[in-house]
Amino acid sequence: MTTIGLVTIGQAPRTDITPDIVDLLPDGVDVVEAGALDKFDSNEAVEAAVGPTEGEPIFVTRLRDGSSVTVDRESVVDLIQVRIDEIAANEEVSAIGVLCTGHFPDFEAPVPILEPSDLLHGWATSIAHDGTVGVIIPKQEQVDQTFEKWRGFEIRTAAGSPYVDEDEVTPAAQSIGTDADLIVMDCMGYTPAMKETVREQTDTSVLLGRSVLAKTMTEVL
Repeated sequence: MTTIGLVTIGQAPRTDITPDIVDLLPDGVDVVEAGALDKFDSNEAVEAAVGPTEGEPIFVTRLRDGSSVTVDRESVVDLIQVRIDEIAANEEVSAIGVLCTGHFPDFEAPVPILEPSDLLHGWATSIAHDGTVGVIIPKQEQVDQTFEKWRGFEIRTAAGSPYVDEDEVTPAAQSIGTDADLIVMDCMGYTPAMKETVREQTDTSVLLGRSVLAKTMTEVL
């Protein structure tokens, strides 16, 4: 049986993401999951260890209980590599996907590591390399790092978290409007239903991190 690994910057299992990925994979593919924050037993413990640092890039992720948490990017890098090492030790694993669209230093593994940040950038370059790209992100505090990450594109950003009860995606899409040539939903927490909402509001093509990861992963299995 073919096996893939999925590593989240939050806590595993990511029951809000993994089923959508599995649905897009070929039949008979097994999945093993691990999370950078698995060893922490509370939101408070996470914040104390890897909470955001003023002025530094942040990521938004999900804990096992369904709550969201904001973490400092640099603080979780080593934790992610540890989980990658653990999964890669399984000789049946043929590829590892990172369940975060943020930009990271290169991770190491004896198998391909697929990072949605690189994949989304590559797909966007192919689709709208000289156009305007709308980028939807979870938090307004991520705007500066988003412009840095998408440097080289003409972008418009809007914030709307996928991890809250109220609908923040619709107003984010409306803020970007209908003039973008492509919309990128720049967080793995966004769902296929949220993608359809954005498509309806903007009348343009939309890239969703989890489906881009899954579809690319099928090509390396």
